[in-house]
Amino acid sequence: MRSIRRQLTLTLIALLILISFSAALQGYRSSMLKSSELFDAELIALANSFTHVALLQTSQQFDSGENIALQLWKKDTLFVSSFNTPERKIGKFSTGFSDNNFAGKRWRVYSHLSQKGQIWIMVAQPLQGRFELADKMIIAAMAPIILTIPLLALIIYFAVSRGLKPLRSLSEALRRRSPRNFEPLSIDAPATELAPMITTLNSLLSRLQAAFEREQQFASNAAHELRTPLSVLKINLHNLRKDTVSDSNIQRIDKLHQDTDRMIHAINQILLLSRTNPEYFEANSRQVDVYEVAQNVISDMYASIDNKQQTIELIGKPQVILSSEFALLTLFQNLIGNAHKYAPEEGRIQVHVHQEGSDVVIQVDDSGSGLNDDEYAKVLERFYRSSKHIEQKGQGIGLGLAIVNQIVDLHAGRIRLHRSTLGGLSVQVHLPLGRKREVDIA
Repeated sequence: MRSIRRQLTLTLIALLILISFSAALQGYRSSMLKSSELFDAELIALANSFTHVALLQTSQQFDSGENIALQLWKKDTLFVSSFNTPERKIGKFSTGFSDNNFAGKRWRVYSHLSQKGQIWIMVAQPLQGRFELADKMIIAAMAPIILTIPLLALIIYFAVSRGLKPLRSLSEALRRRSPRNFEPLSIDAPATELAPMITTLNSLLSRLQAAFEREQQFASNAAHELRTPLSVLKINLHNLRKDTVSDSNIQRIDKLHQDTDRMIHAINQILLLSRTNPEYFEANSRQVDVYEVAQNVISDMYASIDNKQQTIELIGKPQVILSSEFALLTLFQNLIGNAHKYAPEEGRIQVHVHQEGSDVVIQVDDSGSGLNDDEYAKVLERFYRSSKHIEQKGQGIGLGLAIVNQIVDLHAGRIRLHRSTLGGLSVQVHLPLGRKREVDIA
């Protein structure tokens, strides 16, 4: 995830450094040009100074120092020179500048013909001196800028941080909101650039709230409206079966009875789904003993379990967490109900309630056929039904584990599905405090 502040800061610092060194390069070129002009003017003045010197007519050599070289030529004869020049001419017999190598250096040479047109005056300076002067000039000019780059970088960082403060305030306001809080955002003195964003977000929150309320209301109303006629239908089917003597008609009525039970089960699951929402959960949260809830669910379902001659074990000890009793009842009803439904006759069911670190762990295992490896993630989705379960039972609608998943989400917990040591499915639920929710598929 990229940080806007870091990206802006690094971009501005990079631009500052690029501009500074571009200016340094341009300054170096300008300094080099200016120093060349100054040194060239110095060479011209030096050459002119020798025009009227009387010693020009005397053949001799002299010491001119390291930074000046001199030759005086009369026609093709060298008669005056400095010790640091060779026997050959150091320049050209034409007025102007040239570059030449001698005495182990690169020299800038100026050739000049005397006023009487008899003597060529050649004076030279090392080019290295020009470069050193240009370097000193550019270093003197750029050193303050380079030394202030860290300070400028720090100023840029704080300026960017201050400029992004309204955005951080908006981010913090969104982070503190609960997932189902659709109230409009309110930020003191928002930045002009953020005002359209806040308006758009508030409009989106308003639409989401309306859509969520419509969904909740529809599910609740539809389920309540359908329960009564289905219950009446079930009674009528029961009475009709008592009055029917034909075996074929009895089979049809039994099939209708099963379909009615499946519809009632579906409606009850939809009602449970609509009630397992954050608002209901937060309003009814209290300290609940998870082990006690598991005992109560097993007690309520024991008659049905015993009818299939199944054995069920509850292993663990009391574990108290902050939760909703209704949510935990629904969780255990679905987990144990699924295990009971898909375990075979005389099968086994194990329910574990224990603590691992800061987590309360609920694990339900059965000896059924389990799931295919590619179905562990899919069964947590609404209305997904495993192919094995469709073949075994017809009354499921694929909401049981989806409801469990939603309840785990309410607790900010995590859920893990894998193959049980009993041979069937093992569902392991962690209900921790202060941990992000995860789905772990083994």
